[in-house]
Amino acid sequence: MDENTVNRTKAALNALIDIEQLWIENTPDYKLSTQDMLILKKRLEGTINNVTKIYEENKPALLAAEEEIKKMHAGKKKNK
Repeated sequence: MDENTVNRTKAALNALIDIEQLWIENTPDYKLSTQDMLILKKRLEGTINNVTKIYEENKPALLAAEEEIKKMHAGKKKNK
Protein backbone atom coordinates (compact mmCIF):
# COMPACT_ATOMS: atom_id res chain seq x y z
CA MET A 1 0.00 0.00 0.00
CA ASP A 2 1.14 3.51 -0.64
CA GLU A 3 1.26 6.49 1.72
CA ASN A 4 -2.09 7.89 0.49
CA THR A 5 -3.84 4.63 1.28
CA VAL A 6 -2.36 4.53 4.76
CA ASN A 7 -3.35 8.15 5.40
CA ARG A 8 -6.90 7.57 4.11
CA THR A 9 -7.19 4.49 6.29
CA LYS A 10 -6.10 6.47 9.36
CA ALA A 11 -8.57 9.24 8.51
CA ALA A 12 -11.42 6.76 8.07
CA LEU A 13 -10.61 5.04 11.37
CA ASN A 14 -10.36 8.36 13.20
CA ALA A 15 -13.74 9.42 11.81
CA LEU A 16 -15.27 6.17 13.01
CA ILE A 17 -13.77 6.75 16.45
CA ASP A 18 -15.36 10.22 16.46
CA ILE A 19 -18.70 8.65 15.52
CA GLU A 20 -18.39 6.12 18.32
CA GLN A 21 -17.66 8.93 20.77
CA LEU A 22 -20.84 10.74 19.68
CA TRP A 23 -22.83 7.58 20.48
CA ILE A 24 -21.11 7.15 23.84
CA GLU A 25 -21.82 10.75 24.80
CA ASN A 26 -25.48 10.35 23.87
CA THR A 27 -26.15 7.05 25.64
CA PRO A 28 -28.77 5.79 26.43
CA ASP A 29 -31.23 7.80 24.32
CA TYR A 30 -29.03 8.54 21.26
CA LYS A 31 -30.88 11.78 20.60
CA LEU A 32 -28.22 13.81 18.83
CA SER A 33 -28.35 17.58 18.82
CA THR A 34 -28.43 19.44 15.52
CA GLN A 35 -24.73 20.17 15.90
CA ASP A 36 -23.97 16.51 16.65
CA MET A 37 -25.98 15.46 13.58
CA LEU A 38 -23.89 17.79 11.42
CA ILE A 39 -20.69 16.33 12.90
CA LEU A 40 -22.02 12.82 12.28
CA LYS A 41 -22.90 13.71 8.68
CA LYS A 42 -19.41 15.10 7.98
CA ARG A 43 -17.64 12.16 9.62
CA LEU A 44 -19.75 9.63 7.71
CA GLU A 45 -19.20 11.41 4.40
CA GLY A 46 -15.46 11.55 5.02
CA THR A 47 -15.37 7.89 5.94
CA ILE A 48 -17.38 6.87 2.87
CA ASN A 49 -15.14 8.91 0.57
CA ASN A 50 -11.93 7.56 2.06
CA VAL A 51 -13.06 3.93 2.08
CA THR A 52 -14.27 4.23 -1.52
CA LYS A 53 -10.93 5.71 -2.62
CA ILE A 54 -8.98 3.05 -0.71
CA TYR A 55 -11.01 0.29 -2.35
CA GLU A 56 -10.96 1.71 -5.88
CA GLU A 57 -7.24 2.56 -5.85
CA ASN A 58 -6.30 -0.86 -4.50
CA LYS A 59 -8.93 -2.97 -6.28
CA PRO A 60 -6.51 -4.66 -8.72
CA ALA A 61 -4.16 -5.68 -5.90
CA LEU A 62 -7.08 -6.79 -3.71
CA LEU A 63 -8.53 -8.93 -6.51
CA ALA A 64 -5.11 -10.39 -7.31
CA ALA A 65 -4.64 -11.34 -3.65
CA GLU A 66 -8.07 -12.94 -3.60
CA GLU A 67 -7.28 -14.98 -6.72
CA GLU A 68 -3.94 -16.07 -5.27
CA ILE A 69 -5.63 -17.30 -2.09
CA LYS A 70 -8.25 -19.16 -4.13
CA LYS A 71 -5.49 -20.89 -6.11
CA MET A 72 -3.69 -21.81 -2.90
CA HIS A 73 -6.86 -23.33 -1.45
CA ALA A 74 -7.61 -25.15 -4.70
CA GLY A 75 -4.10 -26.60 -4.65
CA LYS A 76 -4.54 -27.80 -1.07
CA LYS A 77 -7.85 -29.50 -1.95
CA LYS A 78 -6.19 -31.35 -4.87
CA ASN A 79 -3.41 -32.63 -2.60
CA LYS A 80 -5.85 -34.16 -0.12
